[in-house]
Amino acid sequence: MLEYTGSGPAAAQSPLSSLLQTAAVLRIGTGLLLMTRYGISAVQNAYHFFFHETPWAWVPAFHEAGMPQAHLLAPIVAILIVGVALSWIIGFLTRLFAFVFLPVVITTLVVLHNAGSPRVEAAWLYLIITVTLLLFGSGTVSVDQLFRLGEGGSKKRR
Repeated sequence: MLEYTGSGPAAAQSPLSSLLQTAAVLRIGTGLLLMTRYGISAVQNAYHFFFHETPWAWVPAFHEAGMPQAHLLAPIVAILIVGVALSWIIGFLTRLFAFVFLPVVITTLVVLHNAGSPRVEAAWLYLIITVTLLLFGSGTVSVDQLFRLGEGGSKKRR
């Protein structure tokens, strides 16, 4: 897209148009969906599992999938999901959290595929979104952009 020609500065863009021209919509939408669909209930169930000793469906599922220390791994994954979702919503260290979330999504995809679960499509979508955020970052409307995180190196002064 041709923004401007010549040596003059580009025309000022509205904040709404800069929001829609970035990965922010994908990042925020996925973060909200991840938080509301999986994160909040997972952390609540992990809390009740640890402090009230109530059974939690994730622990036997992790154990049946052959994962070691399922009673510790399930709460760690629940906390990780909430951390990733919160990071994606505000746009803080998006690439780092996408990299940390990548093994969780791949493991979930393999386990759900082997179990023949209908949630495989959701796992594929989360994998595609995670790779996209890993490659492109948080976009212009984020905490990363506010503090210029992830730009790599300082610019030379003349």
